[in-house]
Amino acid sequence: MSGSHIQRYLIREILSPTLLCLIIFTLVMVLGRAVQLAELVINKGVSPADVLVLLATLLPTSLSISLPLAFLMGIMIGLGRMSADSETVAFKAAGIGLANLAVPVFALAVVIALLTGFTGIWGKPWGYNVFATKSFEIARQKATIGFRPRVFMNQFDNLVVYANDIDSRSSLMQGLFVVEKKEDATAWVFADSGTILSDEKNETVVLRLQNGVIHRQKAGSADNYQLIHFRNYDVRPEVAAATVKERPQKVKPKAMATQDLWHGQSALNSEDAKAMRAELHLRLCSPLAPLLFVLFGLPFSIQSHRSGRSGGFVMGLIIFLGYYFILSTAFTLTKEAGISPLLTFWLTHLLMFAGGIFLLRQASLERPNPLVVQVDRILTSLQKRMRRHVDA
Repeated sequence: MSGSHIQRYLIREILSPTLLCLIIFTLVMVLGRAVQLAELVINKGVSPADVLVLLATLLPTSLSISLPLAFLMGIMIGLGRMSADSETVAFKAAGIGLANLAVPVFALAVVIALLTGFTGIWGKPWGYNVFATKSFEIARQKATIGFRPRVFMNQFDNLVVYANDIDSRSSLMQGLFVVEKKEDATAWVFADSGTILSDEKNETVVLRLQNGVIHRQKAGSADNYQLIHFRNYDVRPEVAAATVKERPQKVKPKAMATQDLWHGQSALNSEDAKAMRAELHLRLCSPLAPLLFVLFGLPFSIQSHRSGRSGGFVMGLIIFLGYYFILSTAFTLTKEAGISPLLTFWLTHLLMFAGGIFLLRQASLERPNPLVVQVDRILTSLQKRMRRHVDA
């Protein structure tokens, strides 16, 4: 078998489980939010197309995590299968060492790193911004979605609305009765007409009533009763926490463009600058994950596992969780303690790269990895106990 055939074979063995894991992990992450968004269709009357757009905006955030994780699992599963079937031993016997096997894997890692960097640096902020914009549009639309004449409507947390008639074209409502609930008082509002307005500048939704009267009762006080006549009265609906919320005025660092983070993090003593700095370097480090996973995944996957192929999968989870625990700690130290990202992010990655190169060299010299041996022992022990339990 020629070198090019071997490289294509290795890429195919890794790419197949990588794509399968990518689909599974992405679906798991997105479907967790899909259950919440489904309530918009069922209970709030939001269009399924709008919900699909919201789900699409969640994909960049999901892919920034699922891409490197799926690639790591592709290495552990693909090369682990080859090791279990003694194919790696056959390659060594043919004079093809670990260095030759690593070339196509690193080439594939560069492609995954570019995709991860794109989703982390540009895709995530785009997704957050589009999600916030679409959420506000739905928040405006849902004010009239599901409104029916002569029906008590409770689309909002603090309001119950009843209208004798609703114009389907202008959304003008006639003969309104509104119950407005607040912590300190409850108001019963009767109005001749009303309509839903949206303030594009301030991104708020308002129910504007005309020509009516307000009956207000203070909470906990039977004697404190008010009767107020009005020509115009604005009520601000509150969107339920389980549904789409209005877009916040202050843009969070995770929703900011990368170039804005770069300029905003220059303020040394600002808390916002610390958060921007942490988010910026988190994004810039994102393409390094697939390259690190190659350095750790190759030594662990090609070593034979007495526990079977499950050992490679468990080792992959350990590597992934360990890496993101370190990344989360670096993010917290930069954001909360104000420690330089050169120490928290970049020095940490430099040390991990050094450790990965050391493990890869140990594997090329066919020296056993103590961590893999220990995990194998634990998994083998658990498998034996499970078999005894099943046989009993």
